[in-house]
Amino acid sequence: MIVNPKMITIARESRGLSQSELAKSIGVAVSTISRMEYGYVDTAMVSLDKLSEVLNYPTDFFTQDFSIHPPNVHYRKRVNISPKIIRKADALMNIYRANIEKVLKTIQLKEANLPILNDNKYGSPKKVAAYLRSFWKVEKGPIKDLITLVEKNGIMVILFDFETDKIDGRSMMTEDGHPIIFLNRFFVGERQRMTLSHELGHIILHLSTFPTFERDEESEAFEFASEFLMPETEIRIDIESKLTIEKLSDLKRVWKVSMAGILYWSEKLSFITPNQSRYLWSQYSALGYKRGEPFQVQIDIPTLLNRMVTLYTKAMDFESTEKGIEEVAKIFKLSKEEFKNRYIAPKISLRVA
Repeated sequence: MIVNPKMITIARESRGLSQSELAKSIGVAVSTISRMEYGYVDTAMVSLDKLSEVLNYPTDFFTQDFSIHPPNVHYRKRVNISPKIIRKADALMNIYRANIEKVLKTIQLKEANLPILNDNKYGSPKKVAAYLRSFWKVEKGPIKDLITLVEKNGIMVILFDFETDKIDGRSMMTEDGHPIIFLNRFFVGERQRMTLSHELGHIILHLSTFPTFERDEESEAFEFASEFLMPETEIRIDIESKLTIEKLSDLKRVWKVSMAGILYWSEKLSFITPNQSRYLWSQYSALGYKRGEPFQVQIDIPTLLNRMVTLYTKAMDFESTEKGIEEVAKIFKLSKEEFKNRYIAPKISLRVA
């Protein structure tokens, strides 16, 4: 069995272990792990069965050969996050991506239905968001089930445990150009919806255009997401009359966007004066809404990846039984339990007020 050194690294990082922690668990020197991951030491010096046991991957996981992609995070603001947490998330997302690519070799998924921006002269992010709503034939008013809309247009969404509340979401592209958006599974529905729209904005606005220092890509993505969820011409009617903290709460229920998001967008569009803004923010803070707003929007549940895996299971002539799941897990080079946790529809409690 020929071991791929980089798979030892990705397995270790996906379990959140440093080289020294893995070395201690196995009972070897740190230098042995380091040299082994660089391919300088024959893995026969370390029992593959022991690596499999400690890292909880089947032995043939380490024989795989797939490329390691960085997530699309060049546009994200720098925040103070542990490098170990980032490496773990990146490793797990790459394992997801590699397995999705494996499925896509058997199951055809239509190309993502996204408009292509050929250069930077596309107009404002607001115009792009308005165009996308038209392009996707989105009905006027609030988007009821955002994840279903996004998945319907060929973009995979995965609820993901980043093990930190400092990461809202990230996105990756498969080798064939299929977008995958990872959302923090523990965030409330309104935050997930804004994050999903935000990542969608980055994919459309920035992956096909040349970045420049003059552009604030985070602000562009926020503007895109806000317009996509709350079109200016439509929400204006709701905000033109006097905006109060009570009305913000009512609008949240209608548009499924946080009170803070609506207030920020109202400021951006100059629907309220600076004095009104300061007063509303002071009320928002005094009521403790920074720690948690009243009423939580229902969490939408992704289904596309689960449906793809179900079709893949059938295409491989396996039944949707425990035995069939075990066989597909072997193809994915995961334990049956880990395969079920990732690719069989998760049971997530919906949080509503």
